Amino acid sequence: MVKRRIYSERVELIEKSREAALSAVQIYNNPTTTFKTEAFIVLFVIAWVYLLHAYYRLKKIDYRYHEVIDGRKKYEYADGGRKYWDLSKCLSVPDCPIDKHTVNNLRFLIGLRNQIEHKKAAGLDSYLSARYQACALNYNYYLKTLHGDKY
Repeated sequence: MVKRRIYSERVELIEKSREAALSAVQIYNNPTTTFKTEAFIVLFVIAWVYLLHAYYRLKKIDYRYHEVIDGRKKYEYADGGRKYWDLSKCLSVPDCPIDKHTVNNLRFLIGLRNQIEHKKAAGLDSYLSARYQACALNYNYYLKTLHGDKY
């Protein structure tokens, strides 16, 4: 029963991850959308978070923020629920399966995402498109590598 629950939670994370990635690409390729780069970056950060959460779930790694006090885990909460790792944390743990070049690309995109979230980010479009394409190609590679060719 526990194995089935872990499997279904993992599959749900993978499906959400894929949907976020596909939505990002669709928005980016839509010629009538003007907010495409910002949406692409935000959605791909979400896609990578879910992808790595699914991997950590498979490996039985607890990907929730916590500290150990007197031998017991004390979880951090946000908005009434346990707080799960963000992408920066997912990339910084020793068990992260992502290669250093992909991590560097993602850290760059996290920086852009932070600019989008906290201030007006200008000039994100044309000269950074190769970074966005690398993000999408790397995502596809790791989706298949970590979770199988059927995805």
